[in-house]
Amino acid sequence: MKEVSLLFTFLVTMTVLLSSCKRMSLYDLEKAVVLELDLKLDLDVDIDLDVDVDVDIERTIKMPEHMKVLFYSPDDGGLRYTEFVSGTGGSISTPPGTYRLVAYNFGTEYTQIRNEGNINTLEAFTSDITATKGAILRSFTRNDAEEPQGPVIYPPDHLLVAAETVTIPEWGTEDQHITIHADAKTIIETYTFEVDNITGLEYVKSAEAFVTNQAIGSFFGRGELNANPASLYFPVGVDHKHNRLYTAFNTFGKLPGESRAYLHILVIDSEGGEHRFSEDITDQFDDSEHHISFDEPVVIPPPKSGAGGGFDPSVDPWDEENIDVPIG
Repeated sequence: MKEVSLLFTFLVTMTVLLSSCKRMSLYDLEKAVVLELDLKLDLDVDIDLDVDVDVDIERTIKMPEHMKVLFYSPDDGGLRYTEFVSGTGGSISTPPGTYRLVAYNFGTEYTQIRNEGNINTLEAFTSDITATKGAILRSFTRNDAEEPQGPVIYPPDHLLVAAETVTIPEWGTEDQHITIHADAKTIIETYTFEVDNITGLEYVKSAEAFVTNQAIGSFFGRGELNANPASLYFPVGVDHKHNRLYTAFNTFGKLPGESRAYLHILVIDSEGGEHRFSEDITDQFDDSEHHISFDEPVVIPPPKSGAGGGFDPSVDPWDEENIDVPIG
C-alpha cells in the first residue's frame, strides 16, 4: 500500500507541473536563440588643431587606434566598469544603468593617467625632466611669489577625451540595438611662438625655452586643472631662412589668478656662451590664434674668436638630451 501511495503522489505532482508548463514549439525556441541584443559606443573624434600661424607643425592630431572607456557611478563617482574600443567606438557589454562615461586615448608617449578609481581623482600628468634642466630654469632669477615655477615637466601629448552622462536601458524581450553617442576632443592646448626681432642668429648653436605658471596636470574627469604650478621645457628651432627662433608647445593650460607666466629662452652660441632672455607672456595666453610673440630684442654678439655661423645640431653639454616636442 505504501508503494501505491507514493506512485499516486508522483502522478498527481507531475500532472500539476505539466498543466502549469507552457508548451514552446521548436520554432519558438529557435526564435529565442537568435534574439539580438546589440550595444555600441559611437565616438565622434575631433582631431583638428586650432593653430593658424605659419609654423612647421602638424595641423591635425593623430587619430587614436584605441580608446579606454570608463563607466563611473553618478552618485559617488566610483569606477564601475571598463571597456576598450577602437578610435571611433565599438561594441560594449556594460550592464544597464546610468553612468558618467569618460573615454580617452591611451598609449601616449608623455601624457600619463593615474587615479582612475574615482572620476574626481582621474588625472592626466607628465613626468619631471632632469635636474639639469631644472637648474637652468632656476638660473633665471625671479620672485617665486610673482612667478611660481614648480617642477619642470615634459609638455603633454594631446589627450582626446569624451565625457557624457549616459543611460543604458534594461533589455526587453524583443531585438534591441542601442547606440551611445559621445564627442571626443583634446584637453591639451597647443601654442606656437617665435622670436623674429633677433640680431646675430648666425652665431646661434642651439636654443631652448621654459614657460612658467602652467598647470601640472588635468583632472579631466571633472573638467578642472590641477592647481599646482609647473614649468614646461622644450627645445627651440633655428630658422636661418626667416631669421627667427620658433617652435610649438603643448600645455594643460596656464593657471588662472594673479601670478605671471614668463617665457625664458636660453641661447648657446658657437663658442658655448650662454645668453638669457625673458618676457612676461601672461596676457598672450588669451590670443585667439594661440600664438605667442617674443617682443623684446634678442642680440647675440659675435664670438670673441671671430668664428662664423654657429648653429650645429651636434651634441654639447646643453643639448645632451634630444627631446622631441609631442604635438599630435
